[in-house]
Amino acid sequence: MRFRSRFTIVLASLLGLVLMASPVHAQDDTQPSKDPAVFKAQLLQYTQLTRKNLRDIQALSPDDTAPIDPALKGSAHHAYALIRAAQWGMGVAIQQQTYKDPMLVLAQKRAEQAWNLSRYAVDNTNAPRPEYISQSVQNLTQALRLVQQILVILP
Repeated sequence: MRFRSRFTIVLASLLGLVLMASPVHAQDDTQPSKDPAVFKAQLLQYTQLTRKNLRDIQALSPDDTAPIDPALKGSAHHAYALIRAAQWGMGVAIQQQTYKDPMLVLAQKRAEQAWNLSRYAVDNTNAPRPEYISQSVQNLTQALRLVQQILVILP
């Protein structure tokens, strides 16, 4: 009986530690919001960060065999998280509307396209350098165009 109560206490303590640690990780992630001001701000941040990432990727040497700089990887991942959160927030806003705003639906579809285009620069850092540079520049440039269109569409 004593063993069971100690086991239960240890298990409860471990569970408490795990539950306390979870919010710390969640704070690092960009959170989606149905608030138009929030997802518009996320899109603006995405635009600024992606322009910087484009410059950094274009500055890479196609002949270099070194891995992609972790700072660039992190920056590309952060931009990806921003567009993902904005797209998701728009989707939630659309679902909660009684009357579907066709402009918001259009903006959300373009954000989804930009989100998918942004994925290449994050997921393919091990691709051959010339291919990575070419494809990332092409995809991120197109993603930026889409986000610029969204920013014009949104109020």
